[in-house]
Amino acid sequence: MAASRPEGFGGFTPDPGRLYEVGRDGRPYTSDPLPPGALEALEAHVRRWWVAAVMANAAAAGFAASAAILAPRGFAAWAGILPILTAPLLLIPSVLRRRGLRTRRRIHRSRPEDFPPPRDGPPDRG
Repeated sequence: MAASRPEGFGGFTPDPGRLYEVGRDGRPYTSDPLPPGALEALEAHVRRWWVAAVMANAAAAGFAASAAILAPRGFAAWAGILPILTAPLLLIPSVLRRRGLRTRRRIHRSRPEDFPPPRDGPPDRG
């Protein structure tokens, strides 16, 4: 067997650049790291969506309230549906944040070309 550096448990320390994650289905994958500043940009994007959704819902509720006071009964009833229709907009920021925090995973069938080769060569299996 090829000698490794006896630094960790079991006589060697794994190189973090050569590690794969293994999914529940047993397939190996590597995760792409998020670029610098991506989390701040994501939070700002989600915050803008949240403010827009709350303002749209508040405007619809205000319109419905003023229609209930000032408009004829039939129009006020239809205007009362607007806040209900704008309520799902409040879910969009949560969905955007959840999808934005996911890292891309590349599932591998074989060793990628840019994956570094072993330092000391392949281990002896004999």
